[in-house]
Amino acid sequence: METNDHQNLGKRAKAVNSNLLDVSSKVVGVFRIPSFREWTLVIICFFFLITLLQIDLFPMNLDIKVGQASKEDIIAPRTVVNPEATKLVQQEAVDQALQIAKLDPEYYRIDEGVSDLVAYNLNRVFSMLDEIHTKHHQDQKTITKEDLPVIKYQKYFYEPPTFTLLKGIVSLEGPAYQELKEKSRQILKEIELNRRIGVEKVSEIRFLLPDLLREQEVSPEVIPTINELLEISIRPNLVLDSAKLTKLEHQVRADVPDVVYRKNEILIAKNQVITENDLKMLKDLHLIVGESSRVKVFLSLAFFTLFIIGVGFVYIVQFHPDLLKEERLLYLLLLLLLMVVGLIKLLSLTRIPALAYLAPVSFAAMLAAVLIKRQLAFVLTAIVSLLGGIIAEYNLALTIFYFVSGVIAVLTLYNFQRQRDLVRSGSILIVANLFTVSALNLLFRSTFSYYSVLLAATNGFLSAVLAIGSLPFLEHIFKITTPIRLLELSNPSNPLLRRLQIEAPGTYHHSIMVGNLAEAAAEGIGADALWVRVGSYYHDIGKIKRPYFFVENQFSLENPHEKLNPSLSTLIITYHVKEGVEIAREHGLPKKLIDIIEQHHGNDLVRYFYQRATENIQGEREILIEEDFRYEGPKPQTKEAALVMLADSVEAAVKALSKPSPAKVEGLIQKIIRERLEDGQFDECNITLRDLNHIKNSFIKILGGMFHSRIEYPENVLKEMERKKNDDGPDK
Repeated sequence: METNDHQNLGKRAKAVNSNLLDVSSKVVGVFRIPSFREWTLVIICFFFLITLLQIDLFPMNLDIKVGQASKEDIIAPRTVVNPEATKLVQQEAVDQALQIAKLDPEYYRIDEGVSDLVAYNLNRVFSMLDEIHTKHHQDQKTITKEDLPVIKYQKYFYEPPTFTLLKGIVSLEGPAYQELKEKSRQILKEIELNRRIGVEKVSEIRFLLPDLLREQEVSPEVIPTINELLEISIRPNLVLDSAKLTKLEHQVRADVPDVVYRKNEILIAKNQVITENDLKMLKDLHLIVGESSRVKVFLSLAFFTLFIIGVGFVYIVQFHPDLLKEERLLYLLLLLLLMVVGLIKLLSLTRIPALAYLAPVSFAAMLAAVLIKRQLAFVLTAIVSLLGGIIAEYNLALTIFYFVSGVIAVLTLYNFQRQRDLVRSGSILIVANLFTVSALNLLFRSTFSYYSVLLAATNGFLSAVLAIGSLPFLEHIFKITTPIRLLELSNPSNPLLRRLQIEAPGTYHHSIMVGNLAEAAAEGIGADALWVRVGSYYHDIGKIKRPYFFVENQFSLENPHEKLNPSLSTLIITYHVKEGVEIAREHGLPKKLIDIIEQHHGNDLVRYFYQRATENIQGEREILIEEDFRYEGPKPQTKEAALVMLADSVEAAVKALSKPSPAKVEGLIQKIIRERLEDGQFDECNITLRDLNHIKNSFIKILGGMFHSRIEYPENVLKEMERKKNDDGPDK
């Protein structure tokens, strides 16, 4: 008995230590150093915003003359083409393309002059050898190197001939000698005219010579000599195709874009001497007259942008580190930031200043509130408002409008669940924008701008419309599940829930009860109540495959587990988790919902069948492995999954009580929570002992009320009540 107590105390200590470690890891996680990728995102965002802020923000007035050195870098406030620089770039591109073309066989053609040269050289060689051949066969003298000086024939071949080759040619008898002359001329002409021979292809052609000689039916005694003769006679026959090169040059020039000085690019570098062309370009840009420096402006904007982006990033790291684990949400947040700032910039480039009131700040705030978090939507609104005011040439009125509009958009979505909430938010936003811009007009303008008021009201309307239209698209792209999607999933008419209701009615009603239990406890522990409810509805969908194996669906039917051994029953029971995951994936359920289905039993022990197996052990040799009677896991990773696990276990256990009472229910709830805690089921999620205590009290409050004690009336009192009822008659 003492041993069991020590073991239980050890398990409890382990559970407490696990929760303490979890709390400490959360504290450390809050103050962790951001990763390289996270810093990279911040830097990219920073430079993008700096670029947007600098574009056409502060036009410069210059006072310069031809021949005068520029005192500073002159920046282009708008796009301009430089013809002279364009020509230079085009020529560089053409030169580079021609160099590449010289290495490409496609830009070469066969030079027929090579065939003529080879034929001429061969004829010259044969004319010199004819005399020696005749003299040799008449005199029958031995041919010496003095008779055939190799150097004399060397210039007529691509590679130097050998004395052995020349001697072999001359030594051939008359018919064979004539055959060699005719066949060599014929074959060389065919090769040089019909085959593309680059320098690197010469050896390849030589390799094919034996086949060509056989095709030409050359006599066997001639083949060795003619083969060697042809090998040293074959020359590369390719030359650059001028027509193709001309076409290439035209194409390259056409493909090279004009040298364009983009907005904010350097037109004239510091200390560069001004030319007539430079002066003409600057006049076209209306930059002549006055001077100013962008360096201070750039640095000040850079530091300011870095500061507000840095503050926003530190806020995320400190208070919302979970966002960094789901990078797609971080990408969405940055996308909204850059998109809105970019659109504000585009609107500022128009000649209608009032169009700035159409900037979709409230639209981005709505999306951030619905798809990410309301707190981050406030941060996004603040950053965009500050940057937007700078883009609008430090327009304080616009900064205030952007901020107020975004904040109102977020506040009106405090409990977003349906699309009509966006409509309501848009309606409120229209009125709020009307009053805000009217007040700003009175404060900052000498004349009232009805146009800006109208555009601000239109902004509120468009924000709601765009949010409704883009929400499904962004949900799909970034794989985000909104309350709208969750409410659709929780609707009893959902095909999967409908199927569960028909095929496994007991499981369906059990899931509804689990949802009620879990949802009631969710808010008190910081869990998402809607996720908990939907997770509860779907946690047992795997039972659809074999509903009759689960007690809640058996009704008056015979229990099939009575005929099965405990191991097989355990396998059937635990397999419903895997089947539930498969069904969920087939129906495209959100990943977080699939995780709840997969984790709602953790690696818990199937206690009933484990106990049966223990009782059925025969002999000491039979070994019972506890792991064989556990679910595969994983353990719950979130508060939502842990809450569904407890609600599932408690609801099923309380339903199985023979004579339930509040005391029994409370004791059973405490026992189940303690068992799961000591078994380490909560080691991998951020649930605390305080959370577990709140869950226990919530379950007791709901389930205890269902089994409250009833007054037992004495028998004589019951008889008196019955008599009075009869005396009063049925109509009274």
